[in-house]
Amino acid sequence: MHVDISFFKKIYSEDIIYHYTKASTAIDFILFNGQLRFNASRNSHDPIESRKARRGTVYTGTKADEVIAKETTLDSNDLHKYISNLENQFHQICFCKNRMGESFASEYYLSEFNGHEELFGFTKLRMWNQYADNYSGVCLAFSKEKIISKNETRIALLEEDVKYLTFRELSVAKIGDIQGNHLLNVGKEEYKKLIVEKVKQSFFLKHKDYSSENEYRIGTLFDKNKCCIENIRGELVFDRTMMLDISDCVEAIFISSYANDKQKSELLAYANKLNVPIIEMRWQYNSFEPRDYKGWIEFIGKIKLEQLNKQTLKSH
Repeated sequence: MHVDISFFKKIYSEDIIYHYTKASTAIDFILFNGQLRFNASRNSHDPIESRKARRGTVYTGTKADEVIAKETTLDSNDLHKYISNLENQFHQICFCKNRMGESFASEYYLSEFNGHEELFGFTKLRMWNQYADNYSGVCLAFSKEKIISKNETRIALLEEDVKYLTFRELSVAKIGDIQGNHLLNVGKEEYKKLIVEKVKQSFFLKHKDYSSENEYRIGTLFDKNKCCIENIRGELVFDRTMMLDISDCVEAIFISSYANDKQKSELLAYANKLNVPIIEMRWQYNSFEPRDYKGWIEFIGKIKLEQLNKQTLKSH
């Protein structure tokens, strides 16, 4: 069934963010619990994010030849631990955004969806491939404003658009060696204040090769006191996983035509429960066709009912 242009104009917004996942994950966990799981940045496949830094403390000028006091060495070691702990504690959830800046959503702009597919965050083929189970999964659309409002008083959020840099730019932007001369001048606590924001900013950097993902990231520093209660093999676990509340934040569900009928039925049930659109991505040899899945199922239901009525009349 045809998807009305008003739907696309509505979701072409800075507020809409998208999360790709397996159909089973969306059904059994995300939509069932109304939560998204924070994952450690260290678990990323990207070595730029997951590799631990090899840092030292560098002294220049006359300080390079002097014997460094034990207290300064201890301060330097504490700084290394401080930075490493921040990096180890950072957990994240990744989304992608619409490519804004066009007049598509304007009420004065007469348009069709065809020809504007690349503006949207749910049309990214590499994301469907890599994160949505080889084109068989789901892309969930959320309201960023609703998510932040629902969670910001519950956990300390770090949220920002990802910036894409060259290798040279990454080497400058990410925290490197401790500058011993500066540490001697300002002291450990002041040095921490100077670098803490730079460390946090480094959580939102990726190589420019990923720029087509147009990523927005919500993160937090792991706090076992903010973890959810999990039942794992019959045992209650209280300090392993932090979750982001997304209940009442879903704006649309995009399902793949490759998903099986059982998964589609369960996702349709969630769409009805949440009162949100569910769009089927019908993959074609040269593009895809978005189909109003609710409308399609209702249409098929009417045809089946008509056939059943005809068979009943014949039998009488």
